[in-house]
Amino acid sequence: MACGTVQAQVDYLKRLPLYQSEKPFQLFIPIEPDAKDQRHSNLEFEPKECTFHDVRDQLPECLLDSQGFQVLRRPTRLDPASFDKREIVESQYLDEVKDILKSVDGGYDRIFIFDWRVSLACPPNQAVAGHEFDMNDLTTWLRPSPTAHVDQSDRAVLHRIMLHLPDEAPLLLQGRVRIVNVWRPLEHVIEDYPLAFCDPTSVPDADLIECDHIRRKFKGANLYAHHSEEHKWCYVGNHEPDEVLLLKMFDSDSSVAAKRLLHASFRHPSAPADCKPRKSIEVRALLFNHPGQ
Repeated sequence: MACGTVQAQVDYLKRLPLYQSEKPFQLFIPIEPDAKDQRHSNLEFEPKECTFHDVRDQLPECLLDSQGFQVLRRPTRLDPASFDKREIVESQYLDEVKDILKSVDGGYDRIFIFDWRVSLACPPNQAVAGHEFDMNDLTTWLRPSPTAHVDQSDRAVLHRIMLHLPDEAPLLLQGRVRIVNVWRPLEHVIEDYPLAFCDPTSVPDADLIECDHIRRKFKGANLYAHHSEEHKWCYVGNHEPDEVLLLKMFDSDSSVAAKRLLHASFRHPSAPADCKPRKSIEVRALLFNHPGQ
């Protein structure tokens, strides 16, 4: 089984002079043949060796507002084979997620689930580059990401709220706004490519840079990280399917220690050569608390 403190690599965004004059970007749309710029991206990453501490024994003390992540034992009622069926996930599993999120500190007055994805460490017959498969197909198995990133930038959160909830936005934006991801392994214990997270207090804003993601119907933005020796990484060894991992991507409450969580997947050096590929599902939700609550 894959556990214990280990050394492994994470991909960080290089500190290029280019980013002083040109914003990082990724295009997930075709480029016209006569366009002068044929780049789908201007991102350049570099692998860095990092130490990952197994926090299995400290899980009861890990909370969303202090560490940026939390693990709850919440078995799912769904058959593992059901997670590749969009209609079952959206009609049944998303209700389970809503119930799970009621138990976080502060709960919520309004919830809006805006995305969910399944991932597989070695998906069959899938193109490597993001622009070569359909990002609108939620059941397309995505690979675990080895890059240090935060799913949503502050600007992108506002954009999403205005896009999805324009009529409610004036009221919702007066209260607390959070984005929490609900991540669950599927079928078996994670032996390779566990999801790792970086202590929010070790990641100053200066280490993060916004990157535009351009899709056909939506322009979003995430945050990538430049490397720092001060970053403190951890993960949950032998992560089980009954253990739901909550990760905070954004919090408008400036008083909490963890406003966002830098995270990545890494190749576990102790994973058996014949281990089963990691399967997981991640649901992304906007949580709103009314003003004064």
